[in-house]
Amino acid sequence: MEQINKLVEFFRNIAQNQLADYGIAVIVVIIFGILSPILTYIIVKMFMFREKDKSKIKNSPFYKPLKALFICAGFYLAVLIINPPENAKKLCLQIIAIIAICVIAKGLANFVEPKSSIMRRMRDEDKPDGNKTVTNFTSKILKYIIYIGAGLLILSVFGINPTSLIAGLGIGSAVVALAAQDFVKNLISGFSIMSDKPFLVGDWIQVGTNEGSVIEISFRATKIKTSDNTIVTIQNSVFTTNNVVNWSRMKQRRYLLNIKLPLETNSDKIEKIISRIKFVLNNNDDVDKETIQVNFNTIEKDGINLIIYMYTDIVAYGDYLSFREKVNEDILKVLESENVKIAYPGQNVYVHQVEKEN
Repeated sequence: MEQINKLVEFFRNIAQNQLADYGIAVIVVIIFGILSPILTYIIVKMFMFREKDKSKIKNSPFYKPLKALFICAGFYLAVLIINPPENAKKLCLQIIAIIAICVIAKGLANFVEPKSSIMRRMRDEDKPDGNKTVTNFTSKILKYIIYIGAGLLILSVFGINPTSLIAGLGIGSAVVALAAQDFVKNLISGFSIMSDKPFLVGDWIQVGTNEGSVIEISFRATKIKTSDNTIVTIQNSVFTTNNVVNWSRMKQRRYLLNIKLPLETNSDKIEKIISRIKFVLNNNDDVDKETIQVNFNTIEKDGINLIIYMYTDIVAYGDYLSFREKVNEDILKVLESENVKIAYPGQNVYVHQVEKEN
C-alpha cells in the first residue's frame, strides 16, 4: 500500500510539461519500434541488392541485431527527451549502451558463423573436410575476440579502464598468467593443427592409447569418437608431444596372415592349398591382385608355416574388418575342403614302461 501511495505522489508532482515530454518519449519509442523493421530491411537490402528472396534478407546475420539497435536508439532519444535526474539518466544511458554493445557483438558473431557468406568465401571446394575444420576453428576464434572486445567496451561504459584493472591485480595477475599457461599452450597447438593439418574432422586417428574418429577440433581440445561409441576429449597440446597416426590417410591397408599346417601335410597338398588360396584371393574384387603373396614360409617344430600377404583399397576401419573376416572365412573353407586342420602348439610325451623282474 505504501508503494502505491508513493507512486500516486510521484504522478502528482509531475508538471504538465513533463507529462508532454513523457508522451513524446513514448511516441518516439513506438515510432522507432514500427520503423525498425522497415529501416533494417532497407539497409540490409542495400548490401544484398541482388537478392530477391525477402526471407533470405530477413535471415541475414545482421537483420535482427540491426532491428534491435534501432529500438535501442528509440529508447536513447526517449531518455534524452524525458531528461530525468542526472544519476537516473546516466544509469539509463549505460543500460542502453550495454544493450547496444551486446546487440552489435551478436551481429558480428552471426557474421562469422561457419555457414555465413564471408566464411563460405574462404572455402576451397576441392577440400570439403579441410574447409569444415578450418572454418569452424576460425569462427570460434573470431567469436571469442568479438565477445572479449564487447566485454572490454562494457567495462569502459562503467568508467573502468581494463588496462588499469589488469595492472592493479598485481600478484593476482601473475597467478592468472600461470593458470593460463595450459590454455595458451593448447591454443598454440590448435593453431599448429590448423596449419599442418595432420588430421581433419572425420579422420580415424590414434594418439597414445586413444583411437577413434575426429568429430570436433576446437582452439583448446579435440574430440574423438572411439570404436565403443564413447567421446574422448584430448587437449591439443597432447598432439604436439605425441606421435599421431592418421589411419584415414592410407591409400591401402595391408593384410597379413600366418597359418600353420600339421607337419604330416605332404608337399602336394601344400601346393594345392597355396594354389587354391591364390585363386580365391584373385577372385576377390577388393584385393590388389599385384600384391598377392602366398608362400610356403618355414618348417617349425609345431607345424608348416604359410604366409599370406596382400593389400586392399579398403581403408575405413569398419569396412576393413568386414573384408578381413570374409578373406579369413574363404581361407578356412579352402583348408576344410582339403581336410587339413590348422596346427596348434603341442608336445608329444613318450612313456617308457619298464617290466619288473619276477
